[in-house]
Amino acid sequence: MKNQKKPSPPEQMLVRNNWTDSSERMTIITPLTMFYKIRDEKNGKLLHAAFYPGSMSSAYMPNNAVSHQHDHFELIYVLEGELTNKIERISYTYKKGDACLLNRNTRHMDIPGPRCSVVFINFHAEYILDLMDRDVLFDLSPRLTSPDGIIHDFLLSNLQGEERFARNYLEFSSTLHTLSSPSENPAEVLIDRMQQSLIDNRPGYSYLLRGLLLRLIYTLEDKNKFHCNFMQLDSSNEDFLFARISNYMEETHGRISRSQLSHALHYNAEYLNQIVKRRTGQSLLKLAGGYRLDWAKQLLTSTDKSVTAIVEELGFSGTSHFYDFFRKETGMSPLEYRERNQ
Repeated sequence: MKNQKKPSPPEQMLVRNNWTDSSERMTIITPLTMFYKIRDEKNGKLLHAAFYPGSMSSAYMPNNAVSHQHDHFELIYVLEGELTNKIERISYTYKKGDACLLNRNTRHMDIPGPRCSVVFINFHAEYILDLMDRDVLFDLSPRLTSPDGIIHDFLLSNLQGEERFARNYLEFSSTLHTLSSPSENPAEVLIDRMQQSLIDNRPGYSYLLRGLLLRLIYTLEDKNKFHCNFMQLDSSNEDFLFARISNYMEETHGRISRSQLSHALHYNAEYLNQIVKRRTGQSLLKLAGGYRLDWAKQLLTSTDKSVTAIVEELGFSGTSHFYDFFRKETGMSPLEYRERNQ
């Protein structure tokens, strides 16, 4: 966080002034707020900081870890460390670069872990309507977000009051490409600029803030930067992990080892292998092989790449290994498959 003003006493915090908690349902008065929870490494205390136009408030306070709902949408983004997000009855672990978009009816409770820094971006439904424009939002042909528009559709379903979507949510995780990139995480850059724009409160800041939020939405929908899963309310932790395993398999076309997957998800590799076996009847290795095969077929039929180039791209130890693998799975050689299907 940047440009912080002198912390205000707890009773003057935005949490007290602009938030109310009635029957465990929270609401915000301003159209958009940004609220941070930061675990102090030295004393273990939790710093609460709230930003609103032209000012900010902060204080060390206990974590108000109570199960609650909102009258607004909330985007949770983990900047550092890990956050336990208990949605309804299931607890999920979010790490740096993970995010969650909650609608107005999903009950949840957030618990920051050691060295955790997390931002909560809260916005009214009316703010989204103004942001996306009513005519465009309710016409599914043009989109102001990405071509896939999963956030667009999620917000649309809730704004129209469709009950079957009313208590679902979206969860996001950074791709391996984003995690390994030496440059700053694009979402975090936008979040920092939003915070600065909000507190600066200069002429035209509201338009800049809307543009930054729209760009943040677009970034979260970018498959090269983030994986996104639409989660059912009754999704278990296994559903959560299997969706993420599938995301990484698809991103790497199966070229990801058990140890790499374990490191990315912060779970024991054998535990992840057991989840895959329960869901698919296959091991992680076999599942990865399926993704590699699918990508090999696509390269053979939609490109003119040589078999040698495909072998190198898929990470096989040699051409003979690839031929044996491909023939075992399809009953034909790669060149025969290309001739029949190209």
